[in-house]
Amino acid sequence: MELKHLLGEPPNIVLDQNASAMDAIAAMVENDISSIIVDREDSEDAFGIVTTKDIIGYVIAKGLDPNDVKIVDICSKPLISLNNVELDIRWVAKKMSDEDVSRLAVFDGEDLRCIVSDVDVLKAIEDKLKKKGSDEPSEKGEKRGDGE
Repeated sequence: MELKHLLGEPPNIVLDQNASAMDAIAAMVENDISSIIVDREDSEDAFGIVTTKDIIGYVIAKGLDPNDVKIVDICSKPLISLNNVELDIRWVAKKMSDEDVSRLAVFDGEDLRCIVSDVDVLKAIEDKLKKKGSDEPSEKGEKRGDGE
């Protein structure tokens, strides 16, 4: 299975770098998502990502007011990304493992195409194994002899 089979819609929530952690929390809760893309300042800049883990670790656990923390100060930047949608899923998993990330950005040129998560990879593997299993002959209906 290739990365192109995992591609979803482009992220519909991209926050400005000056947005607060509270803005990110509100967007995450309202949209039931666990990460937000942080927009580039300009075409020379890189996209970033802020996750629930970032907000919990860098804001909540430290007792900071989420209204006073800018997401640009807690986001991971630049996004770890891939451009080759023909990559086998195992290379996507290896990239995530090597970079110690749970999400990768997929770009088409300079345009952010989508975010692929570790859960997307797991779902793809599960689907692949289910399909493989359904292609094999079923052993249902075969009787075993007594004493086996």
